[in-house]
Amino acid sequence: MNSTFKSPHAHVQKLTGETRFVEDISLPGQLAGGILRSPHAHARIVNIDTTKALEIEGVHAVLTAADVPRLAYGPTKYKDWNIFAESEVLFIGDEVAAVAADSKELVQAALQMIDVHYEGLPAVFDAEEALSPESPLLHPQTEQNRPMHLQLERGDVETAKKDAEIVRGGRYVINPIYQGHLEPIAALASWSEEEGITLWAGSHIPYRARETYAAAFGLPEDRVRIIVPPIGGSFGAKYVLKMHIIAAALSMEAKRPVKMVFDRKEDMISAHPRVPLKMDVEIGATADGKFVYKDVVVYANAGARIYWSPNIVATACTRPDGIYHFNNVRAEGNLCYTNNSPTTCMRGFGNAEMLFAVESIIDEIADSLKIDPAELRRMNIVHQNERTAHGYQLDSCKLEECIDTVKKMANWQRRDSLPKNRGLGLALGNHVSGFRGIDPRFDGSTAVLRLKATGDIEVETGEIDLGQGLSQTYAKIAARELGISDQAIIVKSGDTARHPFGIGTLASRSTVMGGNAVQLAAAEFKRKLSAFMKELYGTEGKWDERSIVVGETAHSFKEIATLFRMKNAGEELLVRSTYVPNTELPDHTYYGNPSPNYPFAAHVAEVEVDPDTGRVKLLGYWAAHDSGTILNEVGAISQVNGAVAQGIGWVTMEELKLEEGRVMNPSIMDYRMPGAADIPDIQVSFIEGEDPHGPFGAKSVGEVALDPVPGAIANAIAHAIGKRGYSLPFTPEKVWTLLHTEESK
Repeated sequence: MNSTFKSPHAHVQKLTGETRFVEDISLPGQLAGGILRSPHAHARIVNIDTTKALEIEGVHAVLTAADVPRLAYGPTKYKDWNIFAESEVLFIGDEVAAVAADSKELVQAALQMIDVHYEGLPAVFDAEEALSPESPLLHPQTEQNRPMHLQLERGDVETAKKDAEIVRGGRYVINPIYQGHLEPIAALASWSEEEGITLWAGSHIPYRARETYAAAFGLPEDRVRIIVPPIGGSFGAKYVLKMHIIAAALSMEAKRPVKMVFDRKEDMISAHPRVPLKMDVEIGATADGKFVYKDVVVYANAGARIYWSPNIVATACTRPDGIYHFNNVRAEGNLCYTNNSPTTCMRGFGNAEMLFAVESIIDEIADSLKIDPAELRRMNIVHQNERTAHGYQLDSCKLEECIDTVKKMANWQRRDSLPKNRGLGLALGNHVSGFRGIDPRFDGSTAVLRLKATGDIEVETGEIDLGQGLSQTYAKIAARELGISDQAIIVKSGDTARHPFGIGTLASRSTVMGGNAVQLAAAEFKRKLSAFMKELYGTEGKWDERSIVVGETAHSFKEIATLFRMKNAGEELLVRSTYVPNTELPDHTYYGNPSPNYPFAAHVAEVEVDPDTGRVKLLGYWAAHDSGTILNEVGAISQVNGAVAQGIGWVTMEELKLEEGRVMNPSIMDYRMPGAADIPDIQVSFIEGEDPHGPFGAKSVGEVALDPVPGAIANAIAHAIGKRGYSLPFTPEKVWTLLHTEESK
């Protein structure tokens, strides 16, 4: 049931509807599960009565906080999670109780019969307001509702401000948006005294999830097994989830398997959206356009618990400084608890959010100095072999080539002669290919290659395919190293009891980290198999598609597998290789070289704005990328196309509407995402060149493809209408208001 890729039929099952997601998996004796959620943003739980729910025939378990361990745990160093709310609920949707029953209908009936008496408490929903002494304290162990307070400075910003001849900036606001994955959150849990907890769940960091879930129950990690079926998308949503833990708790109580599947409404109400940010950003430059400082204050809304929001704050405060020489930088990050649903990461991971502000301000400086925006960027960008302000070592960087290429692609010189209400906007982006700080204990990846009795060569990895084509890329890496077709390669992952440990699919790490491990394992596999052939036949032979040719005789991989097992007491030919990058754990000031390599991109968007309605139409989009060697061109182009489409939705239409912590548009009918008619022709170009630290010279592409999108579209809109917006999304109402008011801030 775990994720498997076998070329060339990787996508046939998905296209024919045969792929088995969590919802398609069933176990004998399986029960349905459901969660009772708080209707209040902040309230004291006075009493819970589950008597009537337990009396319903077909109900096998009803759980509250009184029935489960009450241990401090969580996926990060902030251990503020619980299984169920005990004395207070902290947001609308907080988990109060759960039911396992013979059917979904019985689950709903039992949930309605649970009587909870609440006593309302004051609530706070705004991150800045949460810092006020008058605001309710959500977690007594945390002062000022601020679990994280980041402060850093490189250089002397106050002195640099005196040297700046032009200063631009403002407050930029990032909207909460839903990841919009096709497959809603789902889990199937099974408990046994012999095996412990087994979870079939769509996590793309299953080993970290295993650690977290074991801590929730006070179990050793080897008593929790997570099997990851094919995942129908995530974009950051499916890391570590309370629903998985509650499904396991119900199975432990009922002594039967329990499946829980959210419908879209529950998924959106309880989802953990992109972290809303308020960012006060200021950039200063000399009269000839040289940047002299950047000063940032960030207010981030964590919601009621910590998921991955600390990483978002740290990234927003540092990552864009890997594109430009600002010379002096200062950042303050405030992560604040509120009575909103907990927030988490989404593609771009804080970098795309801050780049929206940075790229907007750079265009404002360019306009004021009457310098071409592309030229102003070129004057200030980083280059190969440089070390950035926060310690990133750029052993490859083709950012300048990206700018030149995207200008040609978009015919940039026509920018000053466009018709009224048309605009071209340019923005740059950068990212990492893994990040050492994701898990301070270790970095890297492990791969196993084995020769199966069938003659197939199997690759096992701990990294997880989300549907982005990762397994296909690994097959191509192994095949390229072995000198054979990827049709002979099977890639398997997604079982913490069977496959190698993996940190998981996040921080754009999978191609470089996992790919390097696969390449190392494939090289060792070829050496070992060649040595075996020499032992048998006196020569290593010549590798062919599915055989090794010795003289005029072709020995199939199936035949060789049989011979190897005969010579080795039935054991398969197997190698295990671990790639450990020469990265640095950032210090307490966030300085270090945390990634093996760094991708870059330059994007241009063309828009047309309807002055009567404010509607923004994308007319064209061009993207030039430095992602090193492109291992899977179709997959890489698809990643860029998907990221741009996602960015268009984020910037022009998407937003979870919250009123006092309540999601007001929890359906795809009311939460609009872009369709085919909203996406223009997207042209993609890769500036290829080998990076010394990637598999065959590759760097990442999936997240860097989103990072420039908000800035490029925002700059195109500003160019089209002569006014600038500071708050996403740029809906028709907002753009119309900009057009018809004097002030644009």
